[in-house]
Amino acid sequence: MISSAKLTAIAMALTLAGCSFKEDRKDIVVPIIDATPAKSTNHQLSAESNAQSDSPSTYTYKVRSGDTLGVIAQKYLGSADRYKELLELNELKQSDAIYVGQKLKLPTQGLTIPDSNASLVKKLPAKESNTKQSYPELEAMMEAQQYGKAIQWIIDQPDLEQSAHLQSQLVQAALIQSKNYKRQQKANDAEILLSGLISDAPLTKNHQETLINELSTLKAEQELITAKRFSDKGKFDESYDILLVSWKQVGKPLENNILFTTTRNKVSENYHQKALRHYRNQELEDALVYWDKILAINPNDDLALVYQDRVKALQNKLDNL
Repeated sequence: MISSAKLTAIAMALTLAGCSFKEDRKDIVVPIIDATPAKSTNHQLSAESNAQSDSPSTYTYKVRSGDTLGVIAQKYLGSADRYKELLELNELKQSDAIYVGQKLKLPTQGLTIPDSNASLVKKLPAKESNTKQSYPELEAMMEAQQYGKAIQWIIDQPDLEQSAHLQSQLVQAALIQSKNYKRQQKANDAEILLSGLISDAPLTKNHQETLINELSTLKAEQELITAKRFSDKGKFDESYDILLVSWKQVGKPLENNILFTTTRNKVSENYHQKALRHYRNQELEDALVYWDKILAINPNDDLALVYQDRVKALQNKLDNL
């Protein structure tokens, strides 16, 4: 089944095709279909529902003061990196905030549930040993949200290179501290922190990649501010160049960045207008250039996909005449 957005786009394409390429109408504002990813079909939704019904049951957790998804993932799932599972399971975006009292679903795979006695834990099916060295001083700093002190404390530990737990805590503290810096408009401090840990801290490849991805996102966000300024001034080509570089460096995580998506939508709308005018004037190659550019920063843009296929089909017909 084709999505309603795509059906609308196809109908629009067929209507324009019936215009026999009328003269250029530059004074007419062309309506733009919202360039958002296509929704799942009923068949896909059914398959997803079946997959979910076969999955293990979930554990419900109530958010407490000081919690972040990284903190919850570290405490209950054994690794801050598993926060992505919480995003997907609870249908959250990275930009979404959680609040005290909110109920979240946690996967039972590898779930550790602390008892009222902090020294005891109830372990659900897990792959790792439940014997883990305790660091009360570190736990106190993390609980007090003293992430800068926690980072320095972990770096000073002689067993950091051998301790997966310490490395995980270091990455978790670094990610939170980086976000805190960004909120305080101290992006340079965040970049220095992440760059230093990437180059000097004895981390595993996976932990290092997590920090590298965060650093790439941070740098892209700084560039996106410039891209937005360009688009606000009508300098869409300059804005597009920055968006394209950011997309190539970071990729899909930028879909959750409102600065990227709003700027991209504004640039895409301008390019759609230009492409449609070229299309009406039978300037197919020029039209295709703009739709190709749109798809380079948004591969799921329905309108661009429809017209890209349509232009190529028309070109093939013309070549065969």
